[in-house]
Amino acid sequence: MSFRHLVAASAATVTLAACASQPPVSSSPAPASPAPTSAQQADSGQGGTVYPTMKRWTGSLNPTRSYNASATASERQNARGHVELTVSPSAPTLSHVILTVTVPNQPGLDVVGWGILQGRCGSGNPTVLSPSNFPPIQIGTNGGGKIDVKLPFIIPDNGNYHVDVFRGSGNQLSDVLTCGELRRES
Repeated sequence: MSFRHLVAASAATVTLAACASQPPVSSSPAPASPAPTSAQQADSGQGGTVYPTMKRWTGSLNPTRSYNASATASERQNARGHVELTVSPSAPTLSHVILTVTVPNQPGLDVVGWGILQGRCGSGNPTVLSPSNFPPIQIGTNGGGKIDVKLPFIIPDNGNYHVDVFRGSGNQLSDVLTCGELRRES
């Protein structure tokens, strides 16, 4: 084979190799992950593709005690719920929050506030963002409500965080109906 034919064959091989698109190969096994939620599928923008590095925090909202002005426990609240917070590489500056809550049917309790706070439940810390960043949750006639929102906040990989649900538009420890500590799932 002449030198000219060898160069032409090499160039053709390089061109074909550059045009071929194969998925990257990883030498380590992919970690098992839970089935994606519809929110994760929507966030991925790939019709169901879930990124393996997606960060996910969850928490169960449990009844708390309300506090009077002297910060002593006075009565047990009967509110419960669940929170899921995810951050994916496709939206690395936003946290997608899905929060469901059930509160006792009480006259005038048709809206509750909520927030993400640093520390553990009962710490009394302020919310990590301005309270106006946390849209209110409408409570239905069955006592249930849900919010599905994206926030400009990413929980760091260290530290403690929790979610409080507040009576009405309150945002003080005395207004807390239920609280859930966030745990990193992935």
